[in-house]
Amino acid sequence: MNVKNIFDFFLIKNIPKFIRESLVLLKNIFNFFRRDFKKITIRQNSVLIIEFASFHGENFPSLTKYLLDLGYNVDIIFRKVKNKGKSRNELGLFSCFTGDSRVRVKILSGMDMNLLLRSSIVAIYKHIIIVTFNNRMKRNHFYKIDFFKLKPICMMHNSDNSSNNYFQTSKIISPVKIDCINRKSPPYVVSIHYFGNFPKKHKSKKTTFVTLNTTDLFRRNLHLLFSACDKLYMKKITNFSVKIIGDGLIIPKRFHDNFQVFGFLDFQKMCEEIVESDFFLALIDQASVEYTNKASGSYGLSYGFLKPIVLHRKFSIVSDFDDENSILYNNNDDLSDAMERCINMSSNDYSTLVCALEISSKKLYNASMNNLKEVLETPIRCVSTDELLEHE
Repeated sequence: MNVKNIFDFFLIKNIPKFIRESLVLLKNIFNFFRRDFKKITIRQNSVLIIEFASFHGENFPSLTKYLLDLGYNVDIIFRKVKNKGKSRNELGLFSCFTGDSRVRVKILSGMDMNLLLRSSIVAIYKHIIIVTFNNRMKRNHFYKIDFFKLKPICMMHNSDNSSNNYFQTSKIISPVKIDCINRKSPPYVVSIHYFGNFPKKHKSKKTTFVTLNTTDLFRRNLHLLFSACDKLYMKKITNFSVKIIGDGLIIPKRFHDNFQVFGFLDFQKMCEEIVESDFFLALIDQASVEYTNKASGSYGLSYGFLKPIVLHRKFSIVSDFDDENSILYNNNDDLSDAMERCINMSSNDYSTLVCALEISSKKLYNASMNNLKEVLETPIRCVSTDELLEHE
């Protein structure tokens, strides 16, 4: 067992937080004295996309596609994870780039990724994009990395990074417009909704919804779906199907005739099931007010797969959905009426809805690519004073 594995062995045990943090610090100090990174040859005109978290893999295809369209080679590096069978950060995400020599994917340990960002060879990259960067990530993974020297583009997923000086710079992007404390909103919205090229489909004879399962009810409340389906049953409406993808809440037996429960699927199998569906159920509870100021993965799946989303109107402003390209409702209790509208929708009306969504998706893609181009080329500066920032 090498030193890195020894650290990992202790870090995954259920030990007190202060001991765990001490071990992280010790691991980082050990890593600081390792030799320069030599596990990759960097090509000219390349951009590095790097992700230390074990999630947010859905960002990789969109960022990669934008960069390819802007004329760059792309290296994607993400971290080894222990629960490989349950991670969304997996090689299937890149199936849409199969055979494209401009795209390279590599999986490294967190320590090797840290070493790469501190090495001299990283300067060969034209640009660096860090997919997840927040205060906890900085403490655990970015030890001794000089961000003001590296000048990476960082993706902001929440507005809770006000204590981090680098988030006061012009090098921040976000998947939707996010209002922030102690800084202006990042002007560079880079939407995450490309997963490949998928054709529009005609509405199924039996209307098919798809959604993702979770136990986190603030992210996605399946109890809203259960209540809506009970109301549909009371109206004798049963000519619909709901695909439930992912682990989470147990599905009550009374829905087994109408629900297809898949559990966790790898990315490619998940894509296949979404492609063959008609509508995407966001199931964001109206009480989840945080989603009025952050992105949901449901938005990207709707735009990317051209599946009209069924969404509470409260969240339509941040996501750019409207009555032309989606199915919006005003209260949690109205979800059943929204689903009934989907079930009764004619094929022609469905095609009109999908075409509007396609127009919105393309418009969002072009705006996002231009925003990414601008932030790549803009000099680093303080977002409030335009003065060059000092090293942290």
